[in-house]
Amino acid sequence: MKNMLKNNLLMKIISLFAGVFIWILVVYNLNPMATKSFTVPVTFINQSKLEAEGQTWVGETPTVELTVSARSLDIGSITAEDFVVEGDLAGLYGLNDDQKQCNILVKTVRNEDIIDKVEASTSWIYVSIEPFIERKFAIVPISDNVSLAPDYLKGKVTVSPSEITVRGRRSDVSRIYQAVVYISGQDVNEGFSEKVTPVLVDEKQNELKPVTDLKSVAEITSTVTATVPVMLSKSLSISVKATGTPADGYYLREATPSREKINVIGPKEDLKSLSEIVLDPDISNLSESKTETIQLARYLLKVSENIKLADNEENSITVDLDIAKKPTKLYRFDKIEMENKNPLFEYTMTPDTYEIEVEFDSDKVDRPQVENIRVSVNVAGLQIGEVHTFSKSSVNVVLPEGCTLLRKDDVEISVSEKTTQFNPPTFPEPPTEAPTVAPTEPVTEPPTEPSTPEILPTETVPEETQEPTPEETIPEETTEASTETIEESSEQLPYVIE
Repeated sequence: MKNMLKNNLLMKIISLFAGVFIWILVVYNLNPMATKSFTVPVTFINQSKLEAEGQTWVGETPTVELTVSARSLDIGSITAEDFVVEGDLAGLYGLNDDQKQCNILVKTVRNEDIIDKVEASTSWIYVSIEPFIERKFAIVPISDNVSLAPDYLKGKVTVSPSEITVRGRRSDVSRIYQAVVYISGQDVNEGFSEKVTPVLVDEKQNELKPVTDLKSVAEITSTVTATVPVMLSKSLSISVKATGTPADGYYLREATPSREKINVIGPKEDLKSLSEIVLDPDISNLSESKTETIQLARYLLKVSENIKLADNEENSITVDLDIAKKPTKLYRFDKIEMENKNPLFEYTMTPDTYEIEVEFDSDKVDRPQVENIRVSVNVAGLQIGEVHTFSKSSVNVVLPEGCTLLRKDDVEISVSEKTTQFNPPTFPEPPTEAPTVAPTEPVTEPPTEPSTPEILPTETVPEETQEPTPEETIPEETTEASTETIEESSEQLPYVIE
């Protein structure tokens, strides 16, 4: 019995080893080693060290080909996610500034127990290097979607802060054309402000989104305040009121602006009482016409700093200044007025006509007639037989408004005794018949003698008085020039010189 047990145990041990051997033989024959290839992207490490040097890698993410060895029954459970390929950017070397070599390291992160071996197709890769830059972009407000109420205009939109700083790879940042903010509003009749986020756009105004379109540019999270001034619009008349005085003998005939109206915008309270802009070009000492260019913004500032031009392109305006020579006229007088005359004296003017030259302020001044101009001298104190020359400063000339005396001359006055004649009174001849007397009341006493008219004796009159009165005797009042005489002389003599 014992021998049988010993023999069975031995048989069992032999059977066990035989089974193991057969299993090993079957495994090696039925589950052999197999290989499999994977394409794995490279994950870069130590990128911050490269950026600290002002650089970053660019281009498409590189990949590495891995070959994995494992048993046939296990190889199917192995995937590319079981491996990580790292490229160390801190150890770049070689080639040139724009391209470097980077060593890679393959790591197995899963199924390490069933993987026999992993081999990479290369131990290093090429990496393109690009500078990492910063650039500031002015923020441009776009308010095309702001619709205004009638009679209102939109002022210059401002943004605060007015610029944004973008940091990223040179190739990414160079794609950015500008930063913009979009503003909208409906039926707006007053200014407003709102917070908006800047948007990066390319040259064709297509939006460039950070992280996706611009992989190296961080997403914009900051906002800016956009202010839209909205003001009332009004059309103002333009008038010209020149300052200064032209050269002697010249005047401003007309000042004509190149535009009659200008559109402005401003607060209601500032525009309420404003209807025109008065330009004041300087015409001092001008003797010829000229065209002057004026900046309207300077005149608006005089009114209010809140009033602006609706269109800045209309700031310049020209004014045509027409400078002309003042017209003149020559006047001749047959007689001039003599003040403080002695009624017993005769006064004679030499020459027998007197001339003055008059200048008018403009062509629009009505030119007076001779009778509307007063020319006089003061003859007080002159004696008989005396011939006195009145200098031009002693001749007084009174002109109507708008006239200026250009020239007057000396005048000579001679004095003589006035000749007079005595004419006796003339009486009627005595009647040859008794006068008819109207019946009266009866008289109690008859008249003693018939009544006859009293006749002055002719012999009481001096003999020389019976001579006829000379026709050339001039009454005293004829020594002053009458209006009729001036009118006649003005018709007889050519006195006007233009």
